Amino acid sequence: MRVLIAGGGTGGHLFPAVAVGEEILRQAPESTVLYAGASNGFEARWLPQHGLPCELMAVRGWTGKGPLTRLRALSEFVAAIAQARRLIRRFRPDLVLGAGGYVSAPFAVAAAASRVPLVLMEQNTRPGMTNRLMGRLADRICLGFADAAPSFAADRVVVSGNPVRFRWSGAAPRDSADPLQILVLGGSSGAHRLNLGVLKAFEIDAKSVINWRITHQTGEADQGMVAEGYARMRLAATVVPFIDDMASALRGADLVVARAGAMTVTEMALAGRPAIFVPYPFHRDRQQEFNARVLVRAGAARIVADDQQLGANLARELIELTADRAALLEMGRRAQATARPCAAATVAQVCFAVVRERRAA
Repeated sequence: MRVLIAGGGTGGHLFPAVAVGEEILRQAPESTVLYAGASNGFEARWLPQHGLPCELMAVRGWTGKGPLTRLRALSEFVAAIAQARRLIRRFRPDLVLGAGGYVSAPFAVAAAASRVPLVLMEQNTRPGMTNRLMGRLADRICLGFADAAPSFAADRVVVSGNPVRFRWSGAAPRDSADPLQILVLGGSSGAHRLNLGVLKAFEIDAKSVINWRITHQTGEADQGMVAEGYARMRLAATVVPFIDDMASALRGADLVVARAGAMTVTEMALAGRPAIFVPYPFHRDRQQEFNARVLVRAGAARIVADDQQLGANLARELIELTADRAALLEMGRRAQATARPCAAATVAQVCFAVVRERRAA
């Protein structure tokens, strides 16, 4: 089977796409997978660095932009549809898989116009504009969370879970005498406000922090600033711009402080890790807040608002949660109870089934 996977912009769209591509090749090694992404997206660096075949094009979003930017984005979108159709004619895919992000939309339109089967993935609890519009063109929509189902036609929805690129093999229980390990994640591109809030919280919790071990993913822009902040506090934290081996990072964590992107929430559930989520505050539909609520409802996470009191409120939650390791373990168990560890395999099977249905029609 020949599969064209379009999506990206951030790791939250790219990594599920790659996870499904890897699973398709695992289940059907004779298959060919080609990735399509935006030339200004995270995928433009990541895919070539990892030796994955890809085609890149200029396309950007227009939500929340000014009139001139929207006009440029519209002209790029029309050009991207034409480019997507040319790529479809050249590659001749049996199926197009839209993984979300702005580049997914032109390929969804091109697939429908070329009568190529189309499957979409929606990672969030509140679907983005691209998938809300393109869902009408799709044969199936695979959802990371059941909360998103009302946005699409019921007969096209599969609640698959969000595919991740690692298989969780579990972790041995940590000795309560060991230093408590805190993992801070701002997402694939970092989160400046979260980085500042975490540093402030650790400054407030100074007496406790000296007994913790901290790993902090900052994004490239903030690595130096965050490292200097820990140095001022005389804390031997591990500060990195990006964590590629997330499974190992989560295996060593007792508590995670993070944004609440769909994939971060998914990884917390799969790894069974308690979390303090600080949702990105500027989404009009409060997308990350609703993602975080999935684990909050399960008793597996807390939410701290990203506002003027972030440092103080985060400091208070850290002290309360780290005081009771048994409670942290229980939160982790509740998180794992919500996980869908076979998500990549489920999406791959949906792709195979859609191709079979189209061929039989």
